[in-house]
Amino acid sequence: MSIDVLDPRFDAEPVYWRRLRAEAGLRGDWAWDVLHRQAWGARTPWYLTVILDGSVPRGLVAGAWVGSRTRRHRFVVSGRGGRFGGLDIRAPGNSAFPGWWFDGAGDDAGCLRLLSEYLPAMRGLLGAGLKAALVRQVPETALGVVRGSLRVVRETEPIARIPTTSFGGRTDWLNSLPSRRKAHMTRVFAGFDDDSRITSEIVSGAEVDAVELAGLLRVNEVKHRDVPIVPLPQFVGYLRALLAQPDVRVLSYRDTTTGRMIGAATLFDHPEWPLARSWSALPVEDGGRKDLYFHFFGELVRWAIAEGRKGVVLGKKMPKLKASLGAELLSQYAVAMPVR
Repeated sequence: MSIDVLDPRFDAEPVYWRRLRAEAGLRGDWAWDVLHRQAWGARTPWYLTVILDGSVPRGLVAGAWVGSRTRRHRFVVSGRGGRFGGLDIRAPGNSAFPGWWFDGAGDDAGCLRLLSEYLPAMRGLLGAGLKAALVRQVPETALGVVRGSLRVVRETEPIARIPTTSFGGRTDWLNSLPSRRKAHMTRVFAGFDDDSRITSEIVSGAEVDAVELAGLLRVNEVKHRDVPIVPLPQFVGYLRALLAQPDVRVLSYRDTTTGRMIGAATLFDHPEWPLARSWSALPVEDGGRKDLYFHFFGELVRWAIAEGRKGVVLGKKMPKLKASLGAELLSQYAVAMPVR
């Protein structure tokens, strides 16, 4: 076994990368051009560590270096960014899936190999300056592996997803909801059906203007300033590269009188579990429409059923609301640990 440690800011796409993405089931945010742009627009340097058996990739871990020079208002620098720090092990484009993959991983989702193979290898590469690691999106089935001396394990927000295989259409889904939510959603859909001012459609990302979409997505980012580290805005260059990926879709809402996009979601299509990556909409006072967010969930369900998917992943945030819409909540954990 050997490892490649790649910095997508500087390194060319490895010859095995597309094969690795296909085997690991990695979505469009793992395309090399997307990773390159994401890495230059990040606050911290990223390391992509690939475990190889000869020329065959057997594992992948993404980790952001958080060092003494990391600041919430500072972009990544050319070097590592401080002699001492830790690795934040997470996916580079979304928070719904782990930032690692191992061939043939069992119930622990590869966490044992993450601790026994990846972290020692990175300590050997980065030296004694690597003091700690934070591992996100750890499943409940891996808790027995990750618990240990001086390790802090905390449950984080669950991942919500709506299974759709038992539904023949959106009406079946509505009938499965609690009575109050069903009545509310029925009114939402009826209101949209009667409103000729608003149209919605799901199109490939390549059909969408990245500048227009970035401006709309920033509306939602400005609203959410209640987190310790405020998310960076959607950069047009990154978004344009992401939209060009064949698995990216956009659910867009437009005002037919002005042609203006008033709401949009980006989606990663997948043969089984598509992911709703981001959502944003204009406020009502700025030309938006009431209940657009709820209609968005109904459109996701309708589309997933029509496309024959197992369901749709809704990500984190507002788990109680999503549960009322029929979502199952998958527990996940974060583990902070020293690296020695």
